[in-house]
Amino acid sequence: MDFNKLILYANILGICFTVALTYIIIFNIIFGLPVQPIAIAMLAIGYVVMIKRNTLFQELWDRWFSGRKK
Repeated sequence: MDFNKLILYANILGICFTVALTYIIIFNIIFGLPVQPIAIAMLAIGYVVMIKRNTLFQELWDRWFSGRKK
């Protein structure tokens, strides 16, 4: 497998897992289920890594909010 393709898949999974964990925590709060402290810590770390290190997220963010059309 190509190394760049592997990095792309890792970046995609980093975005998906962070967004999914956000929805799981919101779901647990709405329905009164317990929210584990480790889940909140993982969510915070996931967002920091996604915003700072995930090149795919940074590219998508630039495309969505820069106003350029493609």
